[in-house]
Amino acid sequence: MKSALYKISEIELNYRPKVKASDRPVLKCTEEIYEMFKQHWNLDQIGLIEEFKVIYLNRSNAVLGILNVSTGGLTGVVADPRVIFAAAIKSAATGLIVCHNHPTMNLTPSEADITFTENLKNVADLLGIHIVDHLIINEEDYFSFACEELL
Repeated sequence: MKSALYKISEIELNYRPKVKASDRPVLKCTEEIYEMFKQHWNLDQIGLIEEFKVIYLNRSNAVLGILNVSTGGLTGVVADPRVIFAAAIKSAATGLIVCHNHPTMNLTPSEADITFTENLKNVADLLGIHIVDHLIINEEDYFSFACEELL
């Protein structure tokens, strides 16, 4: 009977980079960040479906990877902070850049966008992870929380 108490699943933390450290792109400016996100977006749907993605960075701002956190609908997307930070911890990221699109083409952040970003920053601070920026994008332009001093 006692042996049944010890039947548990093992949890493993693995990160398997597919790009050599020396080949990782280093992001130096907001324009480069915007272009990288656009490269990983389905531009046929950017004006139709809202999505949320995260770029994970090491201490040198080299890209460790990008994660499509969630896909929503016409008017919103739900991004689970637990998923965002689980991937950050798993990849040993020290920084992250979050991004979502506004299908309406209006790049102005909503109150929900601002609150969500503040909540992410609070969690990140506890974990010693730096939120580098939050971009709202469309196929033509972007809004940067960092450039607008909202971080």
